[in-house]
Amino acid sequence: MFVSTTSCSVTKRPISSLYFAEQASEAAATPSPEMVALSESISSKLGMELSYPENDLGLYAFVADWLRTPYRFGGMSRRGTDCSGFVYRLYETVYETNIGRQSSADLMSQTARVSRDDLKEGDLVFFNIRNRRGGRASHVGVYLEDGKFAHATTRSGVIISHLSEPYYRRTYLGAGRVKK
Repeated sequence: MFVSTTSCSVTKRPISSLYFAEQASEAAATPSPEMVALSESISSKLGMELSYPENDLGLYAFVADWLRTPYRFGGMSRRGTDCSGFVYRLYETVYETNIGRQSSADLMSQTARVSRDDLKEGDLVFFNIRNRRGGRASHVGVYLEDGKFAHATTRSGVIISHLSEPYYRRTYLGAGRVKK
């Protein structure tokens, strides 16, 4: 999603750039009108009720910018991405953390296990969608809140799904928190 800003001209910028620019200058405990407006814009785009500072707006701004990015095996850009490429770029941009460009199974092995009841924004959720032997992860997404997670699918590209959907409930392997 792009937000237009005006002065003498109109400039289109990704909403995540507005978040990161505002966050860098944010010093007060009270959210600025810009952050409140940004929270409302992201909420509308994602169809989720978000509030700042309770929610990690950087995470949601990134997801909003990448929503509907097409699937491309091995990709990790807005022109096309696969699930682990999406997660890699998200962590690089939002958390300034290099988790390495690796498979879902490798990512799962490098995270600290988290129970479903203890999931937090930014945790990784893993699935065995290819029915691999030994329960190896073949798909990864990023947890948002209230059972929702963002991920890149072969059919729809980057979308938001719910852990309670029958397909994801059946293929869910577990969750992990990136070790920092």
